Parts: sequence; C-alpha cells; structure tokens
Amino acid sequence: MGGPEDTTAGSGLRGLLRRREDPYAGADLVRSARLASAMRIFGALLACVAFPLAPPTHAIGAAGWIIAVGLVVGSLGSAARTAVASNRVSHNELLAYSYVTLAGVSTIEFLAGGRSSPYHQIFMLTIFNVALAHPPRRFAAFLPLYLLAVAAPFAYGPWDSSQLADAALQVLITVGAACVGSVLMQSVRDQRVSLEEQGAAHREAAETDSLTGLGNRRALMTDLEQQAARAGEEQPLMLALFDLDGFKAYNDAFGHPAGDAVLARLAHRLDAAVGTAGRAYRMGGDEFCVLAAVSTAGAMELVDAASEALSEDGDGFSIGASRGTVLLPADTADPHDALRIADTRMYARKNLGRTSAGRQSADVLLSVLNERDPVLGEHIDGVAELCVAVGRRLGMDDGELPALRSAGALHDIGKLAIPDAILSKPGPLTEDEWQFVRRHTVIGERVLRAAPALAPVAPLVRSSHEHFDGGGYPDAIAGEQIPLASRIVAVCDAFDAMVTSRPYRAAMSEEAALAELRACAGTQFDPMVVEAFECVVRDGTSTAAASVAPSAG
Repeated sequence: MGGPEDTTAGSGLRGLLRRREDPYAGADLVRSARLASAMRIFGALLACVAFPLAPPTHAIGAAGWIIAVGLVVGSLGSAARTAVASNRVSHNELLAYSYVTLAGVSTIEFLAGGRSSPYHQIFMLTIFNVALAHPPRRFAAFLPLYLLAVAAPFAYGPWDSSQLADAALQVLITVGAACVGSVLMQSVRDQRVSLEEQGAAHREAAETDSLTGLGNRRALMTDLEQQAARAGEEQPLMLALFDLDGFKAYNDAFGHPAGDAVLARLAHRLDAAVGTAGRAYRMGGDEFCVLAAVSTAGAMELVDAASEALSEDGDGFSIGASRGTVLLPADTADPHDALRIADTRMYARKNLGRTSAGRQSADVLLSVLNERDPVLGEHIDGVAELCVAVGRRLGMDDGELPALRSAGALHDIGKLAIPDAILSKPGPLTEDEWQFVRRHTVIGERVLRAAPALAPVAPLVRSSHEHFDGGGYPDAIAGEQIPLASRIVAVCDAFDAMVTSRPYRAAMSEEAALAELRACAGTQFDPMVVEAFECVVRDGTSTAAASVAPSAG
C-alpha cells in the first residue's frame, strides 16, 4: 500500500505528463533550435568519419553511397536552416526533425550491415537531443520510434543473446539518462514560467492603485506613451482628467475610512462606465483619469458618462467632478504636454465652479468703484477685455485667463482709499499727492487678500504699475520678475487711459497711443506685450474677450 511519498511521486509524474495549453511554456525556442542544429551537424560529421570504417554498401551495394550521402547532406541542410532561422523554427518542426533524423540514422545503419556498425551510437545523440529540447510528454511519444529503431537491426541480421543484452543495456542507460535530462529541463522551464508570472504580478502590482484596483499614474504614463504613437486624426486618443468636487468636505465630515469607501465605489462605477472603450486610472488622492482611442463625438459621450460615474449625492453631501480633456494629436502629439494641458483645463473648469464667491466679491468691489466714479468703471471694463485678448495672443493657458481678467478689472481697486480731490484734480499732482496715489496698488492688494477667493489676484494687482526697467512701484522689480499678467495689465491700462478723456487732458488718438506704447517699450513696458497688444488692437480682437467673466483664477 503506497504512503504519502507514493502519492506525491505519482502527482509529480502526472504533472510532468499532463496536457498543457502550451507544453513548451518557459522554453527558449531560439536556444533549443541552435542546440538541435549543432547536434545534427555533429551527428552528420560522425557519420562521415564512420563511412571509411563501415561503408554503406552491405545491403544494396554501391547504391547505398547515394542514399547515405543524400541523408548526410539533407541533415546538414536542415541544420543550416535551423541555425540561420532559429527564431522562425517552431518546436513542432524541431520534433519532426528528430523523427526524420532517427529514420535517417536507421537507414544508414541498415545500409552498413546492422547493429554492429558504428552508426548505432549516433542513436544516443538523437535521443539526448530530443530529451533536452522537448517536454516529457513529447519525449515519451518519441520513445516507441526509438525502441523500434533499436530493435530493427535484429530483424535483418544475425544476432545472439549477448548482443541483445548489450542492446538492452544501452537502451536502459540511454533512455534513463535522457529521461532525467528531460525532467530536469522541464523543471528549468517551469521555473522560468514561475519567474515570469511573478514578474508580471509584480509589474501589475506596481501599476495598480491598491485602494481602487484601477491603473495608477505609472500605468497611465506607460499606456499614454504607447498609444500616443498610434493616435491619428480619424481615431484620436482622448485623455480626460477628473478632480472630485466636494470630496474633501465629505472626508472631513465622515472620516477617512468612509472617504476611502466612496473612492473605491466611484472608481468601480468609472471603470464600468469606460468599459472596453478605454481604461480608467486613479492618479492619486481624488484625481482620476480616462484614456481611450475613440472618435471625437464618442469622446464627449465617454467624458459625460465618466463625469456621471464620479458623481454621488447623499444626506448632507454632494460629490461631483471637474474635468479637463485633450485629444491627441489634434491638441498635441506629446504625451507629457497632453497631461499638462488636460490638467490646466481641468483646474480652469474647477476654478469656474469655485469662484461664485470670487465673482460676488469682485462684483461688489467693482460696483462700489463704479458708484464712486462711473468713468473709472468704464475704464475697468475696457482694460479687462483688452487684458484677456492680449493674454490669449501670448498663448496663456485657459486656466490663467480668469485671474488675468480679474486683475485687469480690479487693478485700480485701491483708489477707493484715495480722496476725490486727488483723483479728480484738474492740474498736475504734487509729489506728496503722487506718493499717496502710488500706495493704491498696495492698498488694492490688501483689499483683495481679505477675500480668499480673490487672493490669487492680489499679487498681480500689486505689480500692475511696475516698469519693465525697474523704475515702477511699489517694489521696483524689473523684467520677468514682474508677473506676465501684471505686465499685460500695465500696457492695457496705459492704453485705455491715453484714449480716454481726463479732467486734466484730452483723449489721444488710437495711433498716437500705440506710438507712445512703442516708444516706452523696453523701459516702462514689456516689448513682447506691446507687440502682442498692437496686434490685438489692429486685428480688432479685443472684443472677443468680453465674454470672459471675472473670477479669482
């Protein structure tokens, strides 16, 4: 009665002989092909060496030379093909070569007179080659033909018991060693498969978000770089970023475990919404992403479905998602640039959703300023529109334009603290009065910082009267130390002021104002901004900015 050891041994044998979907899994095909090629060349050379010792003329005379030489040349030809095209030879083809080689050796042995010829030893090379190149199941199928080839010489030549015993011993030793080699090689192949599976599992873990099961940022970048190279105009690659709105409030109210549960639930819904059209990712925190190769029309439908999947309402909370979308190669062909553009657009939309308080604060301040000085209110509207048009001309991101417009609209908000007697004075201001006026940018900064939604605009307003050569106020900074938005506001403000009538002077013509800006380019104004501004005015594109509402950025 067998014990546990017998059961284990039996299971191991069945495991070696079981049918696999791919019996050669883990095998190095190229190396196996090259080894088989070397073994056939070596066997053919041995046959050539044996020809003088045992000429293939015993059975049918001189005609045996033609058959023997043909078999050797065929073996060398097949070996050469296997060596040259080792990456195109299949395992089944190698197994077929083994059968043909064995039949060829048997034929030469028959021509030379039977088992006593030296060709019989080449059988050993053949069986070892098959054992090392093929799994046990395939090798077991080869054994009957090998045993038949060993037994064949006894059918066409005299023999005695000692020759039979010698043949049996050779078979036992050869087959035993070959079986050991086949099993050992199968173990090596199994180990390679195991290592490959472990490596694939580790790669999957490294590219999977542990909380949601979606791909992580590393997986996104890998897929994005691969698919961007294949994207075309007919079927562009869509990249959509999503940032949850209201999730932080939910997390603060209900705790992190509940927040994690919501993220996992939303991720599952997002994955279901994307389906087979693409792949969903979690970038980290409450940011998600979708990557899909779809048509332009299909892209918008998929984005809407993803936004819906990332939304959830409940008792005391509401979670939605702001999004930013890019189409490759229409918007850009560079994967990293696509990610940057999508991120900018996403936060621009997010800011538009967040800025109701900022718009209300800005509207209140502008209303007060307009009530005090209606002319100044008209000046504010004109400057804000010009600022956005120039910003677009200079290639500013959509996400930067709301803050630019707000800075253009609120750059004079600090003048609320300046007496009317100074603002409306018909003559030149005294130095003390100028010192008072120059404080309005600092006052404006303080006013805006008091409203959190307008805080991003505050430093832009502070620097709106700096000069490009460092001669402005209040900080006397120069060049690119001045924010681009502030440099744009400075040019637009100066132009609008020059073409507007004031108590102490008449309005200048548009051409004269542009000439003045050009004259001051490089000193008071940034030459690049002046050039872009002139293009905007001459193209008549400034009115296009009127639709951009003021915001906090």
